[in-house]
Amino acid sequence: MDGIDSIVVDTAPVTTLQVFHKRLKIPLPVYLDGVAEFTDPWDEQAYQLFVQHYLDEMKDPGILGMVRQEHDDHYVYLDAVIRYPSESPLGSQ
Repeated sequence: MDGIDSIVVDTAPVTTLQVFHKRLKIPLPVYLDGVAEFTDPWDEQAYQLFVQHYLDEMKDPGILGMVRQEHDDHYVYLDAVIRYPSESPLGSQ
């Protein structure tokens, strides 16, 4: 990359995001109904969509990150990483 030496990186310790895990225990029929548009309900995009709809419904302003899934005969367990901005790192420049 040309000009790489001209890039200035601010390494001051600034917290710009708070990260939380939300663990959802969802009855299997509720989950399957919520991702009915997907051919494969166990696809990562299906998990993402389900959690994003949940956040929207709850009016939660978090930014969705990675989602992990486990399930049994009765429930789907989604572990979603949700990020919340605490301050803008660009606001002080």
